[in-house]
Amino acid sequence: MSVHYSKTFSKVFKDTINDIENNEQESSPRGLKVKENLLATLPINPLYPIANFSDRAFNWKYFAGELAWYLKKDRDIEYINNFSSFWKNITNPGTNEINSNYGSLVLNEQLEWVIESLIKDKNSRQAIAFFNRPQFQFEGNKDFVCTMYANFFIRNNKLHMKIQMRSNDIFYGLTFDAPFFSFLHQTVYQAVWKERVLNGEDDILELGTYYHCADNIHFYERHFELANKIKSADNKFDEYSLKLRKTFIEYTKEGLQLTEAAKDFIDDVDFSIEATGNTDQEYYKGLIDKYFYLKL
Repeated sequence: MSVHYSKTFSKVFKDTINDIENNEQESSPRGLKVKENLLATLPINPLYPIANFSDRAFNWKYFAGELAWYLKKDRDIEYINNFSSFWKNITNPGTNEINSNYGSLVLNEQLEWVIESLIKDKNSRQAIAFFNRPQFQFEGNKDFVCTMYANFFIRNNKLHMKIQMRSNDIFYGLTFDAPFFSFLHQTVYQAVWKERVLNGEDDILELGTYYHCADNIHFYERHFELANKIKSADNKFDEYSLKLRKTFIEYTKEGLQLTEAAKDFIDDVDFSIEATGNTDQEYYKGLIDKYFYLKL
């Protein structure tokens, strides 16, 4: 995978805060004050999607739990409650389920369509996986999926990805969206590279740019002070990559299959809950480092 950028995601994240502040636009959806920008596009290096600051260190524990939860494709919140209480407040009426388990939405025939479209035609404009659904438009829905679709396309021998969001909270959303979507980008790249390059269809295929597009990108009043700290701080912080060491999801004639590496990852995260009750961030960073290169 060959990607070169002048900005790390921490820098992109900080620039996004500055852009929102400079825009001086506020609104109050559901009575909650936010500062916002409209129609934003953030170019992201899919190998460096971690935003890490001294005033807000990256939450390795939550990322590990969320990725395992997505791989399980489990819409019930019992599992993810071990990593965050956030989901308790947005379950569907009368249930213990939510809509926004991204694994349940796209790690299926949606991603198969993407991979097959690009294998058949590297110039395809149809390699799209949909997240939000018309079925989520109902009264009382507190979890109206933020991501609309992922669009993958190959140009100049590079596989690019566009993520389209209807709405994006940079602290609760973008912080963990960027790593997961980068994982998704790398997963599609691995599958298409294997079929097109390894089987002789193309001479080369590189990992391209991840374009994160949001119709509304914002942060809430509860994060105004934190945003100001990040904006005002110097640029000295640890940078981390997030490149898969092994394939997690394999494209086969029988459909998408979790690899042994993915199953081992889930088992490791499960063990951290059931056997150790571990809450230490360094522990989870070490667990992630077992499956991803955190320093390239």
